[in-house]
Amino acid sequence: MKQTVTELVDVILHILQEHSEGPVSESTVRSWLADQGYKKGDIDAAMKLVQPRFVSPVEVVDRQPGATRSFSLYEEYKLDAEARDALARLELYGLIGPHERELILEHLGHFEGEVGIEELDYLLSWLVCSGRDVEFQQTVANVLEGKGDMLH
Repeated sequence: MKQTVTELVDVILHILQEHSEGPVSESTVRSWLADQGYKKGDIDAAMKLVQPRFVSPVEVVDRQPGATRSFSLYEEYKLDAEARDALARLELYGLIGPHERELILEHLGHFEGEVGIEELDYLLSWLVCSGRDVEFQQTVANVLEGKGDMLH
């Protein structure tokens, strides 16, 4: 890798770290780098390497809490009150999306009897948390334990 591209990646990551309070658009960073005198080819190569760090506007909209559907009679019967509340909090806090919620609800039939917080914890760790970082997993665990004050 060229030295300039390596330097550009460092500069871009530094910009993203400085602006952690909100998403920075790729076009804004590209314009700023061009103004600093970097070549377009080098900027393109560096952007390919850091592309996953940029948040597209579609992702920001998708993470906004929306209307949640009511539980079906079967889901209401299978989930105890504590598990229903925890699942609703996870979705309202934006920790799980509607697709993940439906995936969890589809797997309720794997358990005999009522599904409590321990079984919900198992489903979350298997279906949702396995692909996420430790901080996300700890946040989910705190929500399941009823600690709602840790979200900022």
